[in-house]
Amino acid sequence: MNNSIKEQFDLIADYCKKLEDAAYDSYKLYSPVSNEDIEAWEKEQQITLPVSLKEWYQLSNGFDMGCTVDILPLTTICKCPFDDIEELEEVFIVGHYIGDGSMLVIDRTGSFYEYDHGYCKLYPIPFEKFVQKWIIENLEENMADAGLL
Repeated sequence: MNNSIKEQFDLIADYCKKLEDAAYDSYKLYSPVSNEDIEAWEKEQQITLPVSLKEWYQLSNGFDMGCTVDILPLTTICKCPFDDIEELEEVFIVGHYIGDGSMLVIDRTGSFYEYDHGYCKLYPIPFEKFVQKWIIENLEENMADAGLL
C-alpha cells in the first residue's frame, strides 16, 4: 500500500479522534471496503479506479467532514454526463469541497481532476494532493482553533 495514502489516513484519523475527544467536532471515517467489493464495483461501472483511491477505500469507505469536504463512499460515487468541458463526455464524482464549490472527479482513464464549477474548469490534481489540500489542511485549522496544535 502507498505509504503516502496510509500516512495521510493515519494523520486524519488521529486529528479526528483528538477533535472529537475535545468535543470540538465529529467527523466520519467509514469501515474499509474489501478488494473484492472494489473489483465488483469497477466491473459494474466499467472503470478501473486509480490505485491511490483503491488504497483509500481499503482504509475507509469515504470520509465526511460535515458541510466542508467529503470523499464519497464507493457505492455512492456517481457517474454524470459532463458537457462543460468538450474533452470529457462523463466523469465520476468522488468527493466535494463544499465551501468553494469544487468537486473531485475522475474520468474513464482514472485521472483525477478538481472541478471548479464556478469557473467550469478542470484542474489535474493527484488524489494525495486533494487529501492534503482539502482534508488535512482543514483539519489542521480546526485543530489550531481548538487549541490542539
